[in-house]
Amino acid sequence: MKPLVWRSLVTIGIAVSTWSFAYFQGGYLAYHIWDTLRILAVLIVIQLLFPLRHLHVVRHLEPSEVMEGDTVSVSLVVSLDAWWPWGWVCVSDPLPLSLKANATPHFVLALWPHRRTTVMYQLANVRRGVYRLGQPVAVTGDIFGLWTKSRILDLPPATLVVWPKTIVLRSFGAILSQWEGTSEAPRRFAEESSLLFGIRDYVAGDRLAQIHWRTSARTGAFKVKQFEPMTHPRIRIILDTLSSFDNAEQWELAIQVAASLLHLSARYSQAAGLLWMGEGDQQFAVNTGQSHYLLMQNYLASLPAMDATVQETSMAYIPLDAIPLWITGSGTHPAMTPDAPVLFIGPNGVSRLEELPFYLERPLNDVQAIRSDPKPI
Repeated sequence: MKPLVWRSLVTIGIAVSTWSFAYFQGGYLAYHIWDTLRILAVLIVIQLLFPLRHLHVVRHLEPSEVMEGDTVSVSLVVSLDAWWPWGWVCVSDPLPLSLKANATPHFVLALWPHRRTTVMYQLANVRRGVYRLGQPVAVTGDIFGLWTKSRILDLPPATLVVWPKTIVLRSFGAILSQWEGTSEAPRRFAEESSLLFGIRDYVAGDRLAQIHWRTSARTGAFKVKQFEPMTHPRIRIILDTLSSFDNAEQWELAIQVAASLLHLSARYSQAAGLLWMGEGDQQFAVNTGQSHYLLMQNYLASLPAMDATVQETSMAYIPLDAIPLWITGSGTHPAMTPDAPVLFIGPNGVSRLEELPFYLERPLNDVQAIRSDPKPI
């Protein structure tokens, strides 16, 4: 039987039964039931005829920056821009399947005109990825649920970006060294050079600390010390293809390692770039700045999972404008040079994110040394 037919039969049956009880039985109770049913019928008709476009929903996500494993709080602010109250409205917020939520959040509300009602739910332990939250759906009807109507609310879809998990690193360790001219310095990050290159005339804006007083006194004009320019190391983080990793855990750990290194470069304004060998036409040039860092982190969040169907287009050439730091599982990519720093992911390398600082202090291009060194406890 079609839903419209049995709903109509049930409605007619309730009305006939109530009227018959009032007509044949009589008395105050019977007529009160009949009057109550008529009032409910009027309210239901008004509610069913009232358009749902007067129902508005605003979605808020907190926190604004979400990292893998965090809990996301989603709040829905529901308001009714109308003059008639609604006995019940069911608002559901469909979630994408990739989020792997246990159920679709839904709330049953009683709404009054020109009032706001806030409901909230949480997404615990979210996984890395980019999720698109769709438009909420509102359903209302009579108190028995026989006659209902629904509408997809006019709410712009929201994007939830979950960054990979990171660990706080103190330095790049053996990957980078600060070079002053042709001499290697023990410090790892940029400071003012101390190698004197020559003497030149004073120019407005030069610091007083740079004035060479002995030469200035001898010549009768201000002279300043000119230092040898420094070369700042540049690094390009290279993620190997999906096929180089044995399982999904290794692939996710490789992404977390790359994100941690990018976080370190952003903290110290270190020029860094990013390249995934599985998508050779998509790479980020070596650069600095907060916006550059955010773009690379968002890209890491959008990388496919191991179980996704991906058409990899590996590139065989690596630009030579920066130090290539490989993050790989097998280390067999043809574009990998013997002297390139390599971070191995897996049993013979980094098996947990907490081990990353230990491996950064080792010569990363010495594969045998990495595999023979004992891991930290």
